[in-house]
Amino acid sequence: MASFDQRVLGRAGGVVPVSIRNVFSTWAEDTERLYTEVTQSIAEPYGKTYTWEIKQAIMGLQRDEAAEAIVAALELPLTPAEYVQISTEHINRVMEECQLMPDTEKIYENIFRTLLKSYNSPYPAATRLKVMGTTEQRSCSILVNDLKLPCTVEEFLVQFRRDQLLQLGHAPLMKGAERLVRHLHQHNIPIALATSSGSDSVEVKTKNHRELFELFGHKVMGSSDPDVKEGKPAPDIFLVAASRFPDPPEPTQCLVFEDAPNGVTAAIAAGMQAVMVPDPNIGEDQRKHATLVLRSLEDFRPEQFGLPAFALRCCTIVN
Repeated sequence: MASFDQRVLGRAGGVVPVSIRNVFSTWAEDTERLYTEVTQSIAEPYGKTYTWEIKQAIMGLQRDEAAEAIVAALELPLTPAEYVQISTEHINRVMEECQLMPDTEKIYENIFRTLLKSYNSPYPAATRLKVMGTTEQRSCSILVNDLKLPCTVEEFLVQFRRDQLLQLGHAPLMKGAERLVRHLHQHNIPIALATSSGSDSVEVKTKNHRELFELFGHKVMGSSDPDVKEGKPAPDIFLVAASRFPDPPEPTQCLVFEDAPNGVTAAIAAGMQAVMVPDPNIGEDQRKHATLVLRSLEDFRPEQFGLPAFALRCCTIVN
């Protein structure tokens, strides 16, 4: 068991508890599917497919680095700067229209399940895996064709988008995220947000949770912060985040919460410990470097890292 003097660093997709002197957070939001849809929507007109392999390779990279990698991998007739401009416009429009909140993947699954039930169709696990990470158009095409639904792809897409707009506006935080952030704040454990996104994107993504995100002592946005020279898997973003605490901790005093392999690599390279809450599609070989791998933030036990334990929840048993 590690012993920390208590701080936490967080990246908008992962958290780093230090000494736990400090904690970095990055797991409070799950907007990966929307980024995937935006990328594929840009690639489709050029006859290109944004594959899981490409997605996994760029997870955790800063915006400009990710753009350069995507343009090169898909051989798009765009400059990285042009790609950034187009994708930023797409992302901002989608997020504004959907009033996006964290943890959207389960919402998409529930929408599909409900729609399929209206057609008396099951939602097999193999089909769910095939749909994950694809665009709305592609997802609906897979479902209609693979499950042989008695409707066109366009009709199913209209139904999906109707339900999507209704439900995304009420999407919850990822389970366990709010409890952990408030617990750390209550016990005066410094926490920071370290995200590869730019400040404009972070503003849009966190606008529905302003009070919660104000509990973070500071935020480092890798795509727009001049002190972050290299994106993940380089350790820069976490080292910068740690250096900005009023009483900067040693890297060994920091714990990072991450969802992406590149983020875990960056945390370990920074000399920190990393708790990983990975996408189910990420293989075991991509998880092995994490200090601890969890299925959910609800499974995190602070005392394992020398942090104050969660308060016991009491209940009354009525005979």
